[in-house]
Amino acid sequence: MYQSLDLEEGDRILEVGVGTGVSLAFCPDFVQVEGIDFSESMLSQARRKLDNGGIGGNIVLSKMDAHELEFDDDTFDHSLVAHALAVVSKPHKVLSEMKRVTKMGGKICIVNHYSKGRSLALGMWNPLRKRLGLGMKVDFLRLIGDCGMEVLGEERVNRNSSSIIICKVT
Repeated sequence: MYQSLDLEEGDRILEVGVGTGVSLAFCPDFVQVEGIDFSESMLSQARRKLDNGGIGGNIVLSKMDAHELEFDDDTFDHSLVAHALAVVSKPHKVLSEMKRVTKMGGKICIVNHYSKGRSLALGMWNPLRKRLGLGMKVDFLRLIGDCGMEVLGEERVNRNSSSIIICKVT
């Protein structure tokens, strides 16, 4: 995720849904990261990794609802979210908030399982998928377009249909 953002020294990055902090091990030391999650238990695990020196030092972790980010407009150079947009109640609201706090021209990196094309049958299963903890079937490309952003590229990262989508804040 971090490599796909073409980071520069001093960049401020927002990571939404940081979870246990697994991704932070790949964060370069020359950027500042604000990692947020709604789950205190997930953040506790991420804090332990941070305290044990398993991840870099320019990281701040906070409990926050991604639907209502507590940051000013244009705070971050780039933002990223991994496997969280499908499990929030309002993906459009979360992505809109990420866009709001990311500077014009910045990039937003989305990592999630998804397949291209729309499927009415899969969409009808959304309530059951959510109950099972699988998240919703989200049409990420449509979501990005609805939020007024441009897709710069996408890349499959494994056989299980997990992809990285990079979009530009315009």
